[in-house]
Amino acid sequence: MGPAFRNAPHIGREMEKSHLIQLVSQKCENHQIISIWGMIGIGKTSFIRSVYESEEITSMFEQYAWVTILHPFNLHDFVTSLAQELDAHDFSLLGNGVQKSEESIKASKRRCLLVLDDVLSIEKWSLIQPHLPNETNTKIIVTTREASIAEHCSVTYKNIYKLEGLKEDAALALFKNKVFVDSSNTDLDLDMSTQAKLIIKECDGHPLAITNIAGFLVRKQKTATEWKKLNDDFSSGSVSKTNLEVISTILEPSYDDLSYHLKLCLLYLSVFPKGHNIRRKRIVRRWVAEDYISKTHSLSAEEVGDSYFAELINRSIIEPSEPVPHNAGNIKYFRVHNLMHKISISKSKEENHGFVLEVSSKNEGTIRHLSIIDCADLTHVRSVTVFGEWRSSLDFSMMRMLRILDLEGTSGLKDHDLDQIGNFLHLSYLSLRGCADIYKLPNSLGNLWDIQVLDVSGTRIIKLPKTITKLKKLQYLCAGNVPKDDATSSIELKESSDLSKMVHEAIDDLEMPDFVAKSVQLGTTALDMTAAYCRKKMQNTDNVKTRDIYHEYCKVKFPSILHGLDMYGVEVPEGIDQLNDLHTLGVLGLTGVNKKNSQAVLSAIANLVLLHSLSLRSEGEPGLQGCLDHTFTPPSKLQSLKIYGNLVTLPTWITQIQNLTKLKLRST
Repeated sequence: MGPAFRNAPHIGREMEKSHLIQLVSQKCENHQIISIWGMIGIGKTSFIRSVYESEEITSMFEQYAWVTILHPFNLHDFVTSLAQELDAHDFSLLGNGVQKSEESIKASKRRCLLVLDDVLSIEKWSLIQPHLPNETNTKIIVTTREASIAEHCSVTYKNIYKLEGLKEDAALALFKNKVFVDSSNTDLDLDMSTQAKLIIKECDGHPLAITNIAGFLVRKQKTATEWKKLNDDFSSGSVSKTNLEVISTILEPSYDDLSYHLKLCLLYLSVFPKGHNIRRKRIVRRWVAEDYISKTHSLSAEEVGDSYFAELINRSIIEPSEPVPHNAGNIKYFRVHNLMHKISISKSKEENHGFVLEVSSKNEGTIRHLSIIDCADLTHVRSVTVFGEWRSSLDFSMMRMLRILDLEGTSGLKDHDLDQIGNFLHLSYLSLRGCADIYKLPNSLGNLWDIQVLDVSGTRIIKLPKTITKLKKLQYLCAGNVPKDDATSSIELKESSDLSKMVHEAIDDLEMPDFVAKSVQLGTTALDMTAAYCRKKMQNTDNVKTRDIYHEYCKVKFPSILHGLDMYGVEVPEGIDQLNDLHTLGVLGLTGVNKKNSQAVLSAIANLVLLHSLSLRSEGEPGLQGCLDHTFTPPSKLQSLKIYGNLVTLPTWITQIQNLTKLKLRST
């Protein structure tokens, strides 16, 4: 007989429904398990019911069973429920326990569709699976919140389906259907339509969120003014208690289900603005610098952090900013769901974990993390993140316990704003990434003995201070600019007039550093950087010769105890090569490999026993031809190799890399 469920709303799921029906209809040699996964409240149950009740499905099977997995789980209750649903049991056997009920289930030979709703763990599935019908004409649909459980149940990716949020049109239709529940007229005027779209945008297409908020608005006047009050509350960054309760009932169970460490990592994301695209490496390294994560006997702290990140992705707490292959390690940018972001802000405030300021204000008590959206009075903080434009009025003088200073992408930050950086003796993370007006680091950087991460990529810095050799705990150093097209990193100026023209068109009258003035050769990023420095100094220079701007400053120098080193054309100070404790280096990117230095490069790399990612770029002509032909034993853990520059033939030692999973060749 057919299913007895009432019709459930599935607005906007027509394509997904058609796809799933097609998947269920496919003939297969063995019983088929199809997994549907998605975050809590995304509409998995309603969606599956719409398929379960469809005419196409009811005409296809002779038996139907829908079992919702109860928590806490009881195996006897589950098997009994399944036998009753299948109507394939002898009632006299039910009192004899699991084995008799299971026998009655196995005895059924009819075409069967079975739905197991809300499988929450692989452990529970391992208990359930042996008791399921295994006939070839059996189809089993599993719903779950986690990708890893879906993968475990279905095995093959073609039988795994992620249910996403509703598109705008479908979300709006659902909203109107729920708000105007007592009226057949759901038309909206322009102002109401605008406010309605803002509301569903906050919901991220989440059906349960839309339903709950619409249910809340049913009791209100149906006017644009009333709906605007809700939107103003959402956009204020400080949601009222009543509205927060509407949201919390939806996703708070997902938060409560997290382990302590995952909760801590999620709360940390509250410092980022809503909808912000966050770099994965940025947040993982911040977790590490905050000591939220500790290494294990087999994994580095960053690898543990990556596993935490993967778990948050797996649970749909966070999502990739762009579609990527399934492995979470391929995700470069991600965002937090709007609703979960609101919950994380609320929880952070409850625990005095973080505080976001958009205007000058003071927080009562001591706070641990501070995210600056606009301008604020800073006191008693351990972590500061600045978004948007830098304000010179920001006072850091009181923040002696500061551990994290993240200025990534901040506009208007100048060299003199960093003069006091050496006073933050506890600083473990400093990012100036993308701060285009930063040309140099102060020598006081050497005072930061605890610093683990220094990221000055995308700045105007072309020389690191000598005091960087004092940073004994430095684990990640990122500097310079990697070409966006991954082309070979070599540029030549054909005539002196080319350089003179660029110099005269420079944007600033800044004093040129001595090392540039005295240099015959310039570093990777020096073409643009020098133009900004030396407009005055080189205005009258008539005898400038052709220069390969990568020749001089791409020296092979390794900082100490680094896990990751990306140095694209930034001059490394003399003496840094004397630090030879490189046993923790896992990621290395080098530009400027040539015939003169290539043997030394390979010899140094051979000693990096934990290296798993290597990127080598050539300098000038003839590229890497003949540079990588030396006898070389690559590190045994190497998994990723990227080579940029004319090779002619692949080096023979590539065949020795047993764990190689990624090989990228450009301009070779």
